[in-house]
Amino acid sequence: MKLRIISLTLAGTAIMFLTACSKDEEPETVVDSSGNVYHTFVVNNKVWMKENLRTTEYSDGSGILILLHDDVEWASAGPACTIYQSDIAGLDTDDGMVRAYGMLYNWYAVTASTGLCPAGWRVATEDDWDDLIEFLGGESVAGGKLKSTRTDPAGHPRWDSPNTGATNEKGFNILPSGYRSSIGDFTGLGYCTYYWCQSQYDASFGVCYYLSSEDATMEKYYKKKRSGYPVRCVKVN
Repeated sequence: MKLRIISLTLAGTAIMFLTACSKDEEPETVVDSSGNVYHTFVVNNKVWMKENLRTTEYSDGSGILILLHDDVEWASAGPACTIYQSDIAGLDTDDGMVRAYGMLYNWYAVTASTGLCPAGWRVATEDDWDDLIEFLGGESVAGGKLKSTRTDPAGHPRWDSPNTGATNEKGFNILPSGYRSSIGDFTGLGYCTYYWCQSQYDASFGVCYYLSSEDATMEKYYKKKRSGYPVRCVKVN
């Protein structure tokens, strides 16, 4: 169990003391191979990243192929990542988009043997997501409990209205990153997001999880492996 410093002022005198953090309150950050810092938190006895992965390097420091504009190249690529291309004010630079919504990775990058998450962490598995959904009360309500409550007309990053069921009660802060389709189109920003896991359905389709502005569900889908979706990482026990 970790300790935290509490500071109080009584009768004009500053007093500092240590108190124990519960497991759900343990403060922690983790840094990826590209130097990005992530806050973490505990949900259902697992430590998750609070933000979508932003790395452009595998865990061994080697670079991930970045493809931004060429649809044909994206549609035929092996392991690769991309940045959602948008002319929305405030998100019209690659850096601004990545800070707001993270990188988008194809399934081949997610499952690369070099590892995508920082050392000691893994891409959230099918079991991780299924356990989380069950813990939150099932797929019909889990999405709402995971979604950020930030909604249009607030500026990006935020959900389009109506953002049905959003409570963010566990602090997961899921935002609608949109996605890049297997043929290269960028779509869905503000409306929806998918999350990859390392499982596959067959040679062409991988397993992912879907949330949208229209309802509170979080559902399992099978999508083309060359699609670009965000990733959340979980600490290895």
